[in-house]
Amino acid sequence: MGEGLQMPGPKGSKKLIAIPESLLNDLAMIAKRSGLTISELVTLILSFATRTLHGKDNISSIFTEAVLLTDMHRLGGIVVPQRGLAQLVDSVDTVVRDQFIKEVESLAASIAVSAKLRSMDSVTVKDLIYLFAPSASIDEINEGDTGKIVITLAEPPGEGMLELLKAVSARVLEAWGLRVESVENYGSIVVLQYRRNT
Repeated sequence: MGEGLQMPGPKGSKKLIAIPESLLNDLAMIAKRSGLTISELVTLILSFATRTLHGKDNISSIFTEAVLLTDMHRLGGIVVPQRGLAQLVDSVDTVVRDQFIKEVESLAASIAVSAKLRSMDSVTVKDLIYLFAPSASIDEINEGDTGKIVITLAEPPGEGMLELLKAVSARVLEAWGLRVESVENYGSIVVLQYRRNT
């Protein structure tokens, strides 16, 4: 199965935790690069994870979001207040808005390609779109070779934000290897129909 990792237990006792050898090797490389022992690195990771996960139900989504946010920062993206972004995008002229949308589309595609190339099984198209619309409810309806992404917003978006959401979502699907067949909106609901490339 794998190697064991001895972890300090309560009052200095040690606990043996079985982990896959490949994970232990990865931890050893990261610890060496960081100037930490494996035990120090694991303790740091676990203490951070414990604080982050306390009271959360969907644990895997937290890790997925952390990875995607890290990719966003690495690729030049920043986190901004959604309401402020909406006000800005809806108030600028169409030429500036279209240039901005192209930049965000490019960032979204880069993050999607990065996740796909690294074979991140836990990342889905929904996760990638959610990164750019964190207050939306996003559902995927998989119908074999075709499917739909349904994005429901809490309130109807302005024209600029609607265009941004549609463009980013379509670009994420394309970067993920899916062919967008249609993008429609019904007030605060955006529906993207796609087909898998065969």
